[in-house]
Amino acid sequence: MANSAPEFGSGRTAQQQALVDRYAGGRERMKLTYLLAALSMLGPFSIDTYLPAFSEMQAALPATEVQMQLTLTLYFIGFAVVSLFHGAISDSIGRKPVIMGTICVHGVASIGCALSGSIESLLAFRLLQGMFAGAGFVVGRAVVRDLFDGDEAQRQLSRIQMLFALAPIIAPILGGWLVAHLNWPSIFWFLFGYAAVLVIWTRVGLVESHLPSARLPFAVVPLIKTYRGIFFNKTFQLLASIPGINFMGFFVYIAGAPAFVMRHLELTSTDFAVLFIPSIAGITLGAYLSGRLAGRITYRRQMNSGFAIMTVAAGINIAVSALISPSVVWHIAPIALYTFGMSLVSPPITIKLLDAFSYARGSVSALQSSCHVAMMAVTTAIVVPFAQQSLLRFALVMAGSVLLGWIIWLGYQRAHRFEEK
Repeated sequence: MANSAPEFGSGRTAQQQALVDRYAGGRERMKLTYLLAALSMLGPFSIDTYLPAFSEMQAALPATEVQMQLTLTLYFIGFAVVSLFHGAISDSIGRKPVIMGTICVHGVASIGCALSGSIESLLAFRLLQGMFAGAGFVVGRAVVRDLFDGDEAQRQLSRIQMLFALAPIIAPILGGWLVAHLNWPSIFWFLFGYAAVLVIWTRVGLVESHLPSARLPFAVVPLIKTYRGIFFNKTFQLLASIPGINFMGFFVYIAGAPAFVMRHLELTSTDFAVLFIPSIAGITLGAYLSGRLAGRITYRRQMNSGFAIMTVAAGINIAVSALISPSVVWHIAPIALYTFGMSLVSPPITIKLLDAFSYARGSVSALQSSCHVAMMAVTTAIVVPFAQQSLLRFALVMAGSVLLGWIIWLGYQRAHRFEEK
């Protein structure tokens, strides 16, 4: 039987250990890092590239501002629901087929968006895009945990996050250029081309990391029971909610970027970089420092430091928004500081969560991703309409996010006070 294969001390079979040894070298590890980062970038490219084209799309289709916001909300709903199955299916049939198959469907949906002649058609294809955009991100994290342990897994996630952070910088700049020099459908043709490149790259560059001997049977009823057991587990509820709530404090600026950049800062559709570049620089620096700190300080100390930085950023943001007239420097700097602290928190808590449910990492990664994206859907549908009325409201959402995240983190520490400090 497959399950009787000899195991090493880590619990891996000889075949699994051979894969781990293959990626122990710097060159192979970095090639994998680039690929997994590129796969993760499909999501932010699908979100941020078309934000600068909102006004042009609204006039061309035609559509209302609420309907355009709905193109984001439906994307996130599709992402959140179907991502629940990406990890579980990859636990059953392997990581590679799931990644390639979902990206192919995403490419077809991108063509549909490009050819849409009405807002109803665009909404349908945006929903389809969202349903199949998340596998690279969800399954990619499971690949990392298949191949790396402990501190090295945290370092690998930090490397991926540093590269992944380039997408929200590149995407709005590219989208602004495309809509200024071509037209809004060209943005979705670009997404189709990117999906095609990812399929080819995955086909030739990704080795299957989840071997048949470690796979779990896929069945809907047991899957629902598994998700139910994970979802109602207190450890999952605490650890999975923290990154999503922290991200909400930044994501409100992404989803509300047209109002924040053009209405309140009085810039143009080609100026989205003034928001994204400093913010993503904060994410990149935080991810880099997180990787450097892995194994040098405890995860609790790193988490507390990240939350302290986010709290300072939120306080500065409220003061600036209440007392200073619109200014690019003063209103962007606190956001960049917030994202720096946010990135210190994310990698260690992700590893902690995956290790807590090591028997089904693909499933727990998918469930965490779905919960995270569900929060993003709520943000676009409810929080953004509130926040985009003023700069102070944006700042209050950030402050509320870090406060709630820190309360949950303190609750987790109390529940696990006998673990490492």
